[in-house]
Amino acid sequence: MKSLTGNEEFTLHGANTGISIKDFWCWAYSDLIDNTQRGVVAEFLVYSSLGNVPTGTHMRTNWLPFDVTSPSGRRIEVKSAAYIQAWSPENIFAQIRFDIGKKLAWDNATATYSSVAKRNCDLYVFSLFTAKTKDISLLDLDYWDFYVLPTSVLNEKMPDQKGISLSSLLKLEPIKTDYSGLSSVIESINL
Repeated sequence: MKSLTGNEEFTLHGANTGISIKDFWCWAYSDLIDNTQRGVVAEFLVYSSLGNVPTGTHMRTNWLPFDVTSPSGRRIEVKSAAYIQAWSPENIFAQIRFDIGKKLAWDNATATYSSVAKRNCDLYVFSLFTAKTKDISLLDLDYWDFYVLPTSVLNEKMPDQKGISLSSLLKLEPIKTDYSGLSSVIESINL
C-alpha cells in the first residue's frame, strides 16, 4: 500500500466531494495529547530520530510485536506517558506509568497469535512528554524525555510485572536522553 499525501479526496458517484484525507486527519487526530495519538506520536519520534523520514512507500505497521526497527535491526518497543491528559483539568497531573507487560505476538504468515506471551523487543524507549500545561504543544521536542532500557533488564528485574512507574523505572538506571541524542543511545546501548 502506498502512503497518502493528505490531498486525496473522498469520492461519491465517481466525483470528488471536496472532502480530503487531510480533512479527516485534522478531524480525527488533532488532539495529540490524547493517549492513543500521543503513543503514535512517540513511535513516530523514535522512528524519525533514527533518520527515517516517511516516503511514499513506508508507513507505520500495525500488529507487529514491536513498534520500530533501528537501522542496525534492533527491535524497539515505544511507550509513552504525559503529566497532562486531554480529559483532565489543567492543574491535575497524571501519575507516570508505562505498560511493560508481556504480550502474545501476532504472526501475519499464520494469522495466529504466538502461544507464549513475552516481551518481543530488544529494548524499550519510554517517552515522557514533560509539559505541565496544555499551552505547550506536543510538537515541541524540548518537552520530551526519552529513557532507553534493554529488555533484558526488565526480564531480569521485573519478569512478571505488567506496569512500571517512572520512579521504579529510574531505579533500573535507563539511559535518559533528549530527541537529538536518541538515535545514538538506541544504537549504542548494550543489550
